[in-house]
Amino acid sequence: MSAVHRDLIAGSEYQSRVRALRGLLEERGRDAALVWGRGGGSVDRCSDVRYLTGFYPVFPTIRDVPGAWRDRGLCAVLVTADEVVLLSDDPSAETAASGVTSSVVRHGISDRSLAGDLLEELGRRPEIESLVLVAGDAMSGHHARALLQDDRFAGLEIDWDDGVVERLRWRKSDAEIRLMRRAAEIAEEALEAGFAKIAPGAAEAEVIAAMAAAVTRNEAVLANAFVYTTSLDGEAEDNRLPIHSARRLCRGDVFTVDLSGVYAGYFFDLARSTVVGAAPTAEQTRAYELAKGVVDGVVEHLRPGSRLGDASAVGTRMLREAGIDPDDAEFAARGHGLGLGFESPWVRDDCDVMLETGMIISIEQFVTIGGTSATYERNILIGAEGPEDLVAVRDFWPASNGREAE
Repeated sequence: MSAVHRDLIAGSEYQSRVRALRGLLEERGRDAALVWGRGGGSVDRCSDVRYLTGFYPVFPTIRDVPGAWRDRGLCAVLVTADEVVLLSDDPSAETAASGVTSSVVRHGISDRSLAGDLLEELGRRPEIESLVLVAGDAMSGHHARALLQDDRFAGLEIDWDDGVVERLRWRKSDAEIRLMRRAAEIAEEALEAGFAKIAPGAAEAEVIAAMAAAVTRNEAVLANAFVYTTSLDGEAEDNRLPIHSARRLCRGDVFTVDLSGVYAGYFFDLARSTVVGAAPTAEQTRAYELAKGVVDGVVEHLRPGSRLGDASAVGTRMLREAGIDPDDAEFAARGHGLGLGFESPWVRDDCDVMLETGMIISIEQFVTIGGTSATYERNILIGAEGPEDLVAVRDFWPASNGREAE
């Protein structure tokens, strides 16, 4: 594997990102942007804050205890024409971030809150009369109410736009692409380690443990390992947590996993299937070949200058021709943007986004036919010459060799 340092993003790149946001604010006639974030275990709820500053609140978001702490694991960034103010509960936030002009920290026993600190900062800046609010699902109704009930906030002209920073994130820099290639390499190592454990009698949990070990030893974080195993008779366990269990795999089972994780803030997201200890049946093969065929068909049409919805329509047509309603799937899209989270643009037929070089799109499909299911997913860089796998992770599906599982 290639060595890629986790702190690859330079300070100048963060400055460039803030300048791009300021340019959008100027175009819209707004004085500032307020970007809200939630950290801890929610690795995809602080993406916009991390994109602008490199900061991530690592403490878990926990329930308030009056008189002890409030808003643990939450943060916000106020971007004005000449300031980047980071508000958090981390006393080392300013040194952990890049390009901030000041840091406001609530730490230790007090009645301070994130909303309260923000309102005080706005009170010091009467020149701010309008702002763009980027809250996503990181801001709770409790926080929105605390802000809107205060005249310092309620009197502002506010644009609620959860996508303004995310759209800046679509096109990756060279440094981001290097980090995402590294993330995909870690995913490849994890999948190889896990699939090497698959055999009749092995437990799902043992397979996922091998994947998790590969992720963690490479300084990455496991986000999800969605496991779905269907037996030869078509039975599968009910939805549960964790998704994997101590269930022992049997000969002829179809084992599927959708594996995602994070390296230096950047995601990998790959899915593969295999048959346990046997050649696949005709029905298993049909499910797998349709899943892979849809993914490959969509990927082929991911070219710079093309409309993303047109690529999605290729896969949608293949599913409909196979008698499958694409909107009745566990995920009603052919994929999604990938970067500092599972993000837009969403790969649906109605998506009018025009693809550009440097975008990274994850194309996936889970297919159920009869009593069996299979999955496939690729992480694709939109290159100048067309689509390119960040890492061409191999196919684990067994060849039938003219035989079928009994």
